[in-house]
Amino acid sequence: MARNLTPNAIAKVNAGDLDLKPVVQVVDVSPVGADRFRILVSDGSETQHALLASQLNGLVKGGRLRKGSVVQLLEYIGSTLQNRRIIVVLNMEIIISEGEVSGNPNILPEVASSASLSGWPRAASPNGASGSPSPSRFSNNSLTNPNNNSENFRPTVQPSYKPPPNYRNRGAIMKNEAPPRIIPIAALNPYQGRWAIKGRVTSKGDLRRYNNARGDGKVFSFDLLDSDGGEIRATCFNAVVDRFYDVIEAGKVYLVSKGTLKPAQKNFNHLNNEWEIFLEAASIVELCPDEDSSIPAQQFNFRLISEIETIENNSIVDVIGIVTSVNPTATILRKNGMETQRRILNLKDVSGRSVELTLWGDFCNREGQDLQELLDSGFFPVLAVKAGKINDFSGKSVGTISASQLFTNPDFPEAVRLREWFDGGGRSTASQSISRDVIPGIPRNETRKTVLHIKNEGLGRGERPDWITVKATVSFIKTDNFCYTACPVMIGDRKCSKKVTKVGNGNWCCDRCDKEFEECDYRYLLQAQVQDHTAVTWVTAFQESGEEILGCSAKELYMIKYEENDDTKFGDVIRRSLFEQYLFKLKIKEELYGDEQRLKVTVIKAEKVDPSTESSYLLDMISKMGF
Repeated sequence: MARNLTPNAIAKVNAGDLDLKPVVQVVDVSPVGADRFRILVSDGSETQHALLASQLNGLVKGGRLRKGSVVQLLEYIGSTLQNRRIIVVLNMEIIISEGEVSGNPNILPEVASSASLSGWPRAASPNGASGSPSPSRFSNNSLTNPNNNSENFRPTVQPSYKPPPNYRNRGAIMKNEAPPRIIPIAALNPYQGRWAIKGRVTSKGDLRRYNNARGDGKVFSFDLLDSDGGEIRATCFNAVVDRFYDVIEAGKVYLVSKGTLKPAQKNFNHLNNEWEIFLEAASIVELCPDEDSSIPAQQFNFRLISEIETIENNSIVDVIGIVTSVNPTATILRKNGMETQRRILNLKDVSGRSVELTLWGDFCNREGQDLQELLDSGFFPVLAVKAGKINDFSGKSVGTISASQLFTNPDFPEAVRLREWFDGGGRSTASQSISRDVIPGIPRNETRKTVLHIKNEGLGRGERPDWITVKATVSFIKTDNFCYTACPVMIGDRKCSKKVTKVGNGNWCCDRCDKEFEECDYRYLLQAQVQDHTAVTWVTAFQESGEEILGCSAKELYMIKYEENDDTKFGDVIRRSLFEQYLFKLKIKEELYGDEQRLKVTVIKAEKVDPSTESSYLLDMISKMGF
């Protein structure tokens, strides 16, 4: 076996030979961090540390790469940290999966056991701290010569990564510093020094504001894709946002350097990369003036709708299908009290399955409206969804998130094949929904209850709110304090809407935004009683649901009562709303007021009962009872 290994491979690689493609043997495999592996490779006499790029993790997890494996290193780069030499392996071929260790390699003591990780550099922690190895353990001599023979010490040489030929470095080089090496995104790791990546922005997130114990702040992120298919997210906070938010454009190619690598927060980052770049004051983002055709505009991993049935909840997927229906936009009250828009549509594909796709926020009025108009004209469009989130409540569905992207009738091979299938007979092919079957006109996941069920079933007293639909009438509305003065300042894609107060100069002031303005908004905070044939309960209706009940805006009703002082007209508006039959979508949750637990019932949507739709619902319920 020893004769098959590349002689002196370790020395040649450490000297900067990146074209060697040596055959070496793996003499140790061990984990580093949550999802990274390091190996110790041997040429039969010398050994060398090597870190596997994340795309090679499957070789270890699948059992193909193990102690004794003989491999050929096809792509790799070298790096030095704390005077310690490591190799980052980007691609390899397994020649022999298992075998005895060949030759007599010098095994470094601190890595002789795969359970010993104390000698390996630690990745940066989420708060920016990192563990540094002790200098006494990691001298140059102990790394290059396990016998600590200083006269045989061989100084390490940092190889340079060759940039693509179509990129030229521009501008003066200050302080005699060489430009950072352009490396593949897949090769990024915290053990490198100066680096640069070249990638296309495939997605630019919205500017978001936040408030926590450390104060107010703002943040935005963008995703980069390089010519090797590597993806990574870059995130900016506060002052860095001001530098780069207007600079970054989706679809453009940039050279990014001098950022800090931290573990990706997988709750918010769906990309196939364990690292995320945090840009700082010293970071550099340069627009590449020459478009690089080697970098694709977008990268997809489409899944058939039939496959979504077996995918775990909250997973992020790419899906493509024919849009067969689009529902109207509805206003939803989120758990944080903020309102948002929701629109549900249906997709079908060649797998014989269909799925509900829920559009949230601006997607409803941008792509959602365009899709509605196409369907109204008799055309069934192809829709590709990048980064949709799986939901398994009452069947599987897909929903948009902030990182999602929608492509209508894209020029993709998958879209062309889907269109040919649909026009060639797929239009009339029956498909089974993997989402909960619904009756046309009845909202998805509707749970009908009576008012008495709220008390008898203890709704709202668990850890999560209960959501029900009740058919009832409004029997009483409180007419004092039916609305409040609200802040009109936009925060991201929505208004602040916090209560504002009038100051001495006649302006309105918002404590949250710390701003004054001449005009304020008026928003409903409506207290009402609703009743059906079983019981009566108090409910609270906010802006949109208040407008649905009263038929006018809060500002209009405020002006009638307090500016026009027209009590008769005001009373007519209130009386018109009484004893009308509505379908109330209610959110029920027990909340703490002072030291007392109270049940809060919030109207999310109030829709007047349509006799035809309600009749269909009742007939369906009767048929399910077996009558």
